[in-house]
Amino acid sequence: MTRQTPARPPVSPASLAGLAALGALSALWAGFLWSELVVARSGGTPFCGLGEGGCTALWDAAFAAGVHRLTGLPVAGWGMAWGLVAFALPLLALVRAAEGRPAPELLTAVRIAAGAGLVAVFVLVSVLAVEKAFCPGCFLSYLLAAGYAGIALFGWQRLGLPEAARAAGLAAASFVVAFLALLYPGLHTPGAAAGAGRAALEASVPVVTPAGKGAGTGDAAVDDALVGFVKSLPPEALQTLSDSLYLYANAPATTLPPPRSLRGAPDAPVRITEFTDVLCDHCAELGEILDSIRGSVPEGSFSVEPRQFPLDRRCNPLMQAPAQGEDVRCLAARVRICFEGDAKAEAVAAALFAARKQLTAGKVLELAARHGAKARLQACAASAETERKLQEDIALAGRFRIEGTPLVLVNGRKGTSFGPFLYAMVLTRGAPTHPAFASLPPPNPNAHLH
Repeated sequence: MTRQTPARPPVSPASLAGLAALGALSALWAGFLWSELVVARSGGTPFCGLGEGGCTALWDAAFAAGVHRLTGLPVAGWGMAWGLVAFALPLLALVRAAEGRPAPELLTAVRIAAGAGLVAVFVLVSVLAVEKAFCPGCFLSYLLAAGYAGIALFGWQRLGLPEAARAAGLAAASFVVAFLALLYPGLHTPGAAAGAGRAALEASVPVVTPAGKGAGTGDAAVDDALVGFVKSLPPEALQTLSDSLYLYANAPATTLPPPRSLRGAPDAPVRITEFTDVLCDHCAELGEILDSIRGSVPEGSFSVEPRQFPLDRRCNPLMQAPAQGEDVRCLAARVRICFEGDAKAEAVAAALFAARKQLTAGKVLELAARHGAKARLQACAASAETERKLQEDIALAGRFRIEGTPLVLVNGRKGTSFGPFLYAMVLTRGAPTHPAFASLPPPNPNAHLH
């Protein structure tokens, strides 16, 4: 009598349902983190610190920036793609089992997806370890992926990998479909230009002093400095510089109204107009970038025109989301307007940005009152004239289809807050063409920078 080989144990409907639930939760949570990334990139304050510290370290890391640039999806977008696949495959297997048509290739595809998730978790944890950061929001994603792998990889060990070739093709096709479905929003997710730009400037910006005539800008020292600077940039920065120059060169030139205040010579060949929000991390970084450039170029090379764009619906009609918390953004914008033309304006702005993580309405007035009478400031901030100036700034930013802060204009043309781009514009007097730029990689016309 021939002994029959025992059949592989079936996969229980409960385990399939559990996997589908974990996949759905992973997709929803990754989508939330993605939205927080967009908030942070647009100058806003992400929820409950999820976009700060560890999460920001991961989002701004060279690895994450490279993933976004090369694939079109940010890391959170890939997390959402995995979650969608991890949801769809076990759900389809559950439906097939209920119909009495078991599909072993679907079960193997689920196990392949689980393995891919586990590898991704290992890579991202390694990135965080290198950055010496902890991301609580990311950690929940890792737990969900690990739980998924615990069921599909370890709980189903006896299942093996039936129909492995077909399953691999099915898993790959599922990821391609998820990728294509998310590619459009991925391409329109802002990149991390400000922090990378500051790092690039700190690492390699040369000090320029006037010299004799030469090619390019007409000043040999300037041309040499720009060529050397471009050569010193890492690949990620070269790509972002190329993208920034492309966006700037193709932006329409606009005649701006006369500035209400100006830092630098009124006749400087380059005027940088900045629209900022006091709680915006990238706006604070922009100030540091401009200070770094100012110390590296001849006096009078550029001027900065500060304007306000508070990301709060209470004073900004262009904002759609309901206002939350104290009225800090609007009050700080009005206070900064009240210091326009005052020698203490820079000190007030620096103090507000430095305290942005702990700012309250009372703190705004306390910091500003160190540089002026509190009663006068309160009266000025509440005045109709200050409100008129604030709405003038908001309307002007709206003409440039502002998507977040900081919005940076160079001589009336929309640019980016990327440090090497601004440094190059100062050296070339706002010209997007120079022999030094010939070595840059081709620009990405779909790059989403500000």
